[in-house]
Amino acid sequence: MYSLLVPCYNSERFIDGFLANINKLNKAFDEVLFYDDASIDNTVAILQQKGCTVIKGEVNRGPGFARNSLASAAKGQWFHFHDIDDLLDPDYLTKTATAAQTGNSDVVLCNVDWYSTDQKTILLSWKYSDEQIKQNPVSYTIGHPIGGINGLYRKEKFTAAGGFDTSLRIWEDADLHVRLAGAGAKFCVIEEVLSISIRYSNSASADQTAGWLTRLGLLQAYQKQYTDKKVRDMVGRQAQLTASKLILSRQFDAAKSALKLSELSGLKVPDSKSPAWRILNTILPAWLRIKLRIAQLKFAFKNSPNG
Repeated sequence: MYSLLVPCYNSERFIDGFLANINKLNKAFDEVLFYDDASIDNTVAILQQKGCTVIKGEVNRGPGFARNSLASAAKGQWFHFHDIDDLLDPDYLTKTATAAQTGNSDVVLCNVDWYSTDQKTILLSWKYSDEQIKQNPVSYTIGHPIGGINGLYRKEKFTAAGGFDTSLRIWEDADLHVRLAGAGAKFCVIEEVLSISIRYSNSASADQTAGWLTRLGLLQAYQKQYTDKKVRDMVGRQAQLTASKLILSRQFDAAKSALKLSELSGLKVPDSKSPAWRILNTILPAWLRIKLRIAQLKFAFKNSPNG
C-alpha cells in the first residue's frame, strides 16, 4: 500500500491544481492524507469540501512536525511526501513502486527540476547517482542534499531513523536523508525527473542567511557523529562551500567557524588546486590560512558583477 502525504499551510490557491495533477497519475496512491499546519485561510474547509482527509494542526509547528504526523497516520507500508504547491510526473508512482518492490531498498529517490513561479523556466536541476549513493550513503547525502519531495520511503525504516528533526524549519529534508543513511537505509535512485518543484520567493528556503547558518550547524553535528574519512572529507568540502555562502551574506564570524570546521575535519583551507595555495597550505598555520581565505573571498565577492 502506498500513501501520499501532503503538508500544507495557507494553501487554498494551490488545492485545485494539486488535485488535478495527482488525478493524472498513471498509478494512483492508495490513500492521500493532508496535514494542515494551523492555516488562517480556507485550506481546511476547501479540502474537506472536496472529500479529502485532513489532519488539523492547532498550532503551526513547521514542516518536520507536519510530515512526522502524516507518517504516523499513514496506513501505507511506503509513503511519499509532496508539497501542495509542487507537481508529480504521471509516471511517478508507476516507476518508484516498481523499484520499491523489485529491489532491496528502503528509500527510492528520483531527480527533481525546480521551476520558476510561472513554470516556464527551469532554475535548478537536482540530479542524483544510483551508483555513487550506494558507495557511501552518508557521505553522498551530505554532499548532495536531497529534498522533501524526492523520495518514496519504507515506513519501517523512516520510523527507525526518527523521522524529521522537528527543531529544523530549513534543511530538515536534507538532514532526514543523512540520518536515514546513518541508520543503514538502502537507497535506490531512478535517474529521471519524476518530481517538480515550483520556487516561490516567500518560501522558508528563500532566506539564504538563515539557511546557511542552519547548514553550518548540521555540518558541525555530522563532524562529531561520523568518523569515516570519506564522510569527514565531505563535511570539510561542504563547510568550505558554506563559508563562501556565509561571506556573501556578510556572516563573517560564522564563515570563520565553517573554515575551522573544515580544518577539524581534516581538509585544509582552502581546498584548492592553485599552486600558490598548495605551497601556502604546507608552510602556513591554519589560523593564518583561514584569515587569508576569508580576505580573498571578501575581495572576490566585492568585485564580482553581483557583489
